[in-house]
Amino acid sequence: LGLASLPAENRSELLAFQRKTAALQRAVLGAGQAAEEAQKRLDHIKAALSNTPEASSDLVNEARALELRLKDLSIKLSGDRLLQRRNEPTPPSITERVEGIVGGHWTSTSAATQTQHEDYNIAAEEFAPVLESLRGLIENDLAKLEEKLEQANAPWTPGRVPRWKRE
Repeated sequence: LGLASLPAENRSELLAFQRKTAALQRAVLGAGQAAEEAQKRLDHIKAALSNTPEASSDLVNEARALELRLKDLSIKLSGDRLLQRRNEPTPPSITERVEGIVGGHWTSTSAATQTQHEDYNIAAEEFAPVLESLRGLIENDLAKLEEKLEQANAPWTPGRVPRWKRE
């Protein structure tokens, strides 16, 4: 165990950076999953709206606007998959930066590099506003849209509990 070829000079500093990186990775990966789940909810909402005679075109437009905002946030989080499939150069996404840090230093006994520290700072700075926007979109805007669907008597969609009164 003590035969590391490049041991960290300050092991507690390395451990602190690894813990800080782990917390960022947990949040980034969780946000990515939350964005995917929100997209699935929006897909169900769009289908429900097409089967709701009482639904106005405003609801359809609102759902589409939310979907576009969500796609923008997803691109910031995970990168532009459409461009990546066409082998076009894309800037590193937040997730790519975090995974690069994790892959580069978690199995190493040497100190984190300056590049890893810089990538952490960039990812953390970019992630904070994306997370807040995503939280607002899901907890406020999507919830309000689902409430409007309930008022329009739309078919049930995942993510919302139907209301019913005995007649």
